[in-house]
Amino acid sequence: MLTHPDTVFIDEGVDLLDTQLYASSRMSLGLATTLPRRAYTSEVFQRLENEKIWTRDWVCIGALPEIANPYDLLPYTIGQHAIHVQRLEDGALVGRFNKAQHGGCRAIPAQCRTGKKTRCSYTSCGFSRDRDVIHGETLMEMSPQMGQYLGAVPERLLSVKLRTHGPLIFANVDPTLGVERGFEAPDWDENLVRLEGRWVEPGANWKLAGAAIVDAARSHEAGGGALNHASAEWCFPNLVVVRLRQAVLTAVLQPTAMDQALWRLSLFGPPHLSRSEHEAARDALLRLVEIAGRNAATRQSEIELSLAADVTERSLAGWRFNQALVGRIAEHHVAYWNAPLMRA
Repeated sequence: MLTHPDTVFIDEGVDLLDTQLYASSRMSLGLATTLPRRAYTSEVFQRLENEKIWTRDWVCIGALPEIANPYDLLPYTIGQHAIHVQRLEDGALVGRFNKAQHGGCRAIPAQCRTGKKTRCSYTSCGFSRDRDVIHGETLMEMSPQMGQYLGAVPERLLSVKLRTHGPLIFANVDPTLGVERGFEAPDWDENLVRLEGRWVEPGANWKLAGAAIVDAARSHEAGGGALNHASAEWCFPNLVVVRLRQAVLTAVLQPTAMDQALWRLSLFGPPHLSRSEHEAARDALLRLVEIAGRNAATRQSEIELSLAADVTERSLAGWRFNQALVGRIAEHHVAYWNAPLMRA
């Protein structure tokens, strides 16, 4: 996570740090384009996002009920930073970087450098796909999970800053001393409980996925809109919250490739919700997710095939997100040099 002063983000001669590259994306809605095509297809841009967003911002990684019991552990890879959050015996939470940041490999394998999260049979590291929650009873001394995530002395692992808001967990891995990024969180009704969760992975870049979910919640095709008491908000960078009359859906977006994103979905509702109401809300929200996934995949294909010019940005949610993202790209950060000094 340390940044070398000479880091550049150039893809086929195009400097992705040049803010003029995004000028058409910053025009008013109706005239603005999407981000440049490389923002949805380039492994170099994915590394730029890691530097400018995932290493800097507060990122939603899951929900408190997922790790309800002592020693339960939630793995989550933020960009290329392999971290976890664990519930302690007294109920408190602690965030740490994983013991095995690169799976214990002597060198990072070639397949792990493509921008696509690999399915690793050994561990969940900064280049592989995450596994689901690890329950506390399996984290016994000398177990593989103990060695991969916690090591012999977890207290010596580099810590991660945590915040909670309602039932949601946010993490921040920014190494810059004295810098506190603004914390964007949704309004929350404290009476809601988590009813269920699931993961889906449509074929679209995570940025397109966020806009598609918001737009689907507002569309009549998905049964949404003001008349049906459906609303949605996108909390930068990776949390989308959809509200229906009887339930709330949270979608935690996690890039797994340039053209794929894992949607970690949680369904919340009031404690008194009946089984039939629960099932009706779940079905409505899953229908919305299906439509959003289909629309996001279509948008991904449209951008990939548009070689001559950038595509017009039709989504208000997407346009607003693009303004925030370009603002992040334009920011300057402290650079760290972590190579040892030596004579040439």
